[in-house]
Amino acid sequence: MGLTVSRERILKMRAEQAKSIPSKVFFNHFFSIVYCINCNDDRFKLKKIQYYNDIKIKNTEFDIEQVRKLLWNSWSTEYAYRIGEKINNNDYYKFSLHWNFPQAYYSVYLSMTAFHETQGTANEQHEKSIKLFGNSVKDGHYPSAISFYTAGLKDEFEYKGLPNFKGFPRDNSVLSKIDCLEDAELQLATFLKTTRKKNAEDKRKRFEKQKDKRFKNAKGEFRKSFKKEHWDMIYTTIPTTSVFNLLYRLRIKANYRDIESFVNADIDFKSFHTSLGELIYYLNFLHEAYIVKAIGIEEYTKILNAFPNHLNKETAIKRFEENIKPLG
Repeated sequence: MGLTVSRERILKMRAEQAKSIPSKVFFNHFFSIVYCINCNDDRFKLKKIQYYNDIKIKNTEFDIEQVRKLLWNSWSTEYAYRIGEKINNNDYYKFSLHWNFPQAYYSVYLSMTAFHETQGTANEQHEKSIKLFGNSVKDGHYPSAISFYTAGLKDEFEYKGLPNFKGFPRDNSVLSKIDCLEDAELQLATFLKTTRKKNAEDKRKRFEKQKDKRFKNAKGEFRKSFKKEHWDMIYTTIPTTSVFNLLYRLRIKANYRDIESFVNADIDFKSFHTSLGELIYYLNFLHEAYIVKAIGIEEYTKILNAFPNHLNKETAIKRFEENIKPLG
């Protein structure tokens, strides 16, 4: 009897541990992104980027009111996310993940869209906006701190913007501790790889629903097994995989029951919340700085000062005073 109870207890423990693995993996991945950003001395030195120096309004039907609305929405969402920092309670961080993931994504998405508005490239399709960001990363429009991405066909992924990444070791573990930049870049490469694969799998399901003729077998049925040539047809439709794909993947997780894997995890939820908050802060800094370069400091200051400053004194105002104004 004792052995049976013990065995059942062990199996239950293993099941609980398995449930927590996905969240531990995501914790490592997002910690790695922020680690890489903070290790980069040029992360705020936008004048080193020619694209930044050349920014101007390119939208022939530019409406500054649209920029104001988008920025205010971004700042409101970031404020809602950061409320949790004032609550020193691990259970709060744990159970707030349901809404924290979408908040993180939408805050950075809205500020990016505000910048796209100045360039005449704003649209309402998330996939298109994410593709625009990925192409900009590939074209060197952003600091090296955030310019990591992967692209390529099945089993031929190439990884860019990760100078210390030399490939995946045979004993690679997504649960390894991150003690140095090399560790962080390995985790980041893994995140990019799994996200690109996930995008391809999602697209395969979409093609199956559409009954795409290109993937039918001799019997006229959607083929169950895919060879490399079939996967490559899918990968050619998938743009560069960048940090926005990673954030979008997190936002999608909040829509499904697998959010429970986070709730059951044994991780430092406050650290996870902080890491994600730092990523929001940095991405919003970039697009706010690009907007200032486009519309001018005077117009941007009007938008900033008209927003309730007690809601963004630790975010947009701080970024403006400490990192954007000094750019001149």
